[in-house]
Amino acid sequence: MYIAIIGSGPSAFYAAQALSNNDNNKVDIIEKLFAPYGLVRYGVAPDHQKTKNIIKLFNRVLEKENVNFFGNIDITEGISLNFISDTYDAVILATGASKDKMLNIKGENIPGVYGSSQIVGWYNDDPKHVSLSPDLNTENVVIIGNGNVALDCARILAKDQKELEGSDISSSTLKRLSSSKIKNIYIFGRRGPKEAKFTISELREFKELENFSIKVNFSRELIETYINDDSIDTRIKKNLEIFNEFYDIKNKNKNIIFDFFKSPVEIIGDQFNKKVKIINSNKDTTIINTNLIIKAIGYRSSSINNLKMDESNNFLLSNNGYIEKNIYATGWAANNSVGVIGTNKARSLDVVKKIESEIVSSKNNSTDKLIEELKRKNINFISKKDWESLDHLEEKNAMSNFIREKFRTTDEALKALKQT
Repeated sequence: MYIAIIGSGPSAFYAAQALSNNDNNKVDIIEKLFAPYGLVRYGVAPDHQKTKNIIKLFNRVLEKENVNFFGNIDITEGISLNFISDTYDAVILATGASKDKMLNIKGENIPGVYGSSQIVGWYNDDPKHVSLSPDLNTENVVIIGNGNVALDCARILAKDQKELEGSDISSSTLKRLSSSKIKNIYIFGRRGPKEAKFTISELREFKELENFSIKVNFSRELIETYINDDSIDTRIKKNLEIFNEFYDIKNKNKNIIFDFFKSPVEIIGDQFNKKVKIINSNKDTTIINTNLIIKAIGYRSSSINNLKMDESNNFLLSNNGYIEKNIYATGWAANNSVGVIGTNKARSLDVVKKIESEIVSSKNNSTDKLIEELKRKNINFISKKDWESLDHLEEKNAMSNFIREKFRTTDEALKALKQT
């Protein structure tokens, strides 16, 4: 059976791993960008290399003879989904969720107001976002959201070069961060510390920051009351215990401020001078001057080929992974964008089982037909061998004490390949 997987993030590789265990299956991973790994390469923070170690597993999948990789292929512009569906026995959409959810407040589209996918993409050298120029000369940064992505954004903005050693952050991004004038990073949540979606390990990292003290705009007495409340979940208590420890961190010249029960209601100003209007549960108003606002309130998928979306327009509508004809979906493309990297492994395995029970192999030479079509359309695709070369070059070009120097654009990658 010939199966095309659109996308190359964790869900795609989990599906490819399961499918490739059957030698009769031929799996082609088709990726919009020149590099594989999706969320792991471009979403996981550069200082979280342990999390990125999952790439070693994905590489073992890529090494299999019955798995191919085709990068730099956009199914909305180059090869169509209809062509892929007609050419392969089955198609799995594992395109993730890369669009930011909206606050739906006035001023949200003013330049300098970013979704977290943009900022995360910027500091991770995602080709879609490397051209961004967030204002790091502003004294105040406002981050809206109480999940791990909000913590990632705050932590990366707070770290200096020494703290980022051992990461895969690029020299150009590091240079920008090193000249930052940021003094205060506000993390606003519309609910309280009990409801925050932070994981313990991410929250704990803030205790180790060299240049920023941590402030919690919430009653310590109430935090301690929560900690001693037997009805509160253990995971929540562990987070609260870390918040309680934040009160004892000595003051520094710069601050990260956790502020709860606060909601943005309006962003006022223009590209160069902005204010965020915040209200609390008592309807009291706070105004913060800032030129960098980050919305970290979740992601949603993009529609593909006019396929139906769910009622909230967040992900592709499917019946346990089945969409239509021979097309299936998995991961964040087919479910709410929640959980860690391994969360969607079970869903990918379920989709694979569904395909193997429902699809009868009838196609031949699908990979050859794909390559013929790519050549006919003069698409400069990145092969598995090409990616191996680029991967080696990124590691070779790394700064001292850093993991790799990523190619930041497709043109850079293609140029490097011509020189090898």
